[in-house]
Amino acid sequence: MTELPYSRCVAAVLRFSKIQHIMDEMISTEREYVRSLSYIIQHYFPEMERLDLPQDLRGKRSIIFGNLEKLCDFHSQYFLTDLESCAHSPLSISICFLKHEQFGMYALYSKNKPRSDALLTSHGNSFFKNKQLELGDKMDLASYLLKPIQRMSKYALLLKDLIKECGQSQEQELADLRTAQEMVRFQLRHGNDLLAMDAIRGCDVRLI
Repeated sequence: MTELPYSRCVAAVLRFSKIQHIMDEMISTEREYVRSLSYIIQHYFPEMERLDLPQDLRGKRSIIFGNLEKLCDFHSQYFLTDLESCAHSPLSISICFLKHEQFGMYALYSKNKPRSDALLTSHGNSFFKNKQLELGDKMDLASYLLKPIQRMSKYALLLKDLIKECGQSQEQELADLRTAQEMVRFQLRHGNDLLAMDAIRGCDVRLI
């Protein structure tokens, strides 16, 4: 059996170290993401039940928060566990993305986001500001509600980094990672497409 040259051995070790670092970042940021979603549900959802809730916010929980509760359930109960199970085999992470149809929920979250933003700007920010001050939090609710959008972009970046470090000899792993990356990018595009369709429906100008 021919031994690998020392330089190639060092390069392989460095590549594995980088891959492991990317995986560790994927898992640590996923845990933080789940904590953030749970934080919103724990502290801000109950505000919608208050007797002094402004009239314009009554019955508008689904507009303000979209499907965030379903996203939290998916990530806390399934996806985080899947990622953690791949902690020591980073290049098998693609299956975590490809086996779940729930990522389609992100396009719906993106589609609802402008309605949420508009309602918060017109009536919600001042009301929820009191809760933010009570919690002593530097971040407002609007910043927390941006996290699902940011998270999908983060997945795309981390998968891109894994693909970059994946050896060309690992053809199957490379193909699977690219498929996972394309799925994430598709969901990001799909959310934008749904927004564009809504904008066209709300446009009075006839397109000839």
